[in-house]
Amino acid sequence: MSGTALEGVRVLDMTHVQSGPSATQLLAWLGADVVKVEAPGGDITRRQLRDVPDADSLYFTMLNCNKRSITLNTKTDRGREILTALLRDADVLVENFAPGAVDRMGFTWERIREINPRIVYASIKGFGDGPYTNFKAYEVVAQAMGGSMATTGFEDGPPLATGAQIG
Repeated sequence: MSGTALEGVRVLDMTHVQSGPSATQLLAWLGADVVKVEAPGGDITRRQLRDVPDADSLYFTMLNCNKRSITLNTKTDRGREILTALLRDADVLVENFAPGAVDRMGFTWERIREINPRIVYASIKGFGDGPYTNFKAYEVVAQAMGGSMATTGFEDGPPLATGAQIG
């Protein structure tokens, strides 16, 4: 037997920071061709916790190895044209923007499905249906809402986020 589980699968990775990049990295490890689409300036984690000047941080590298990256400005006509071409050739789209961000780019689910009816669309959000559906979420928010912060901190002080990224 040769090949890998996801050989021949193209993933369009429009994720940033941690939840999305770690998910798409698993797909890359399983053999998918993962194309990371970054806004001008790149994923913020390229510069976070940098220990070598003018190099991608270890944090970014840990979550994005085995991927190819491009920079794309979806606020321009040309950027939207390129994104449309990328969507046409993709098997999977993964994004973890704030709720409604992809729609505001002009790429609603209906539009994406029109471009590529066979695409699988994975949208990573902090909250499902309910009163917090349209709220943004980040590591500390997940820890606070999940209750893990109640187990840390000092007895006479407020809860604190855990050192590990568990949210």
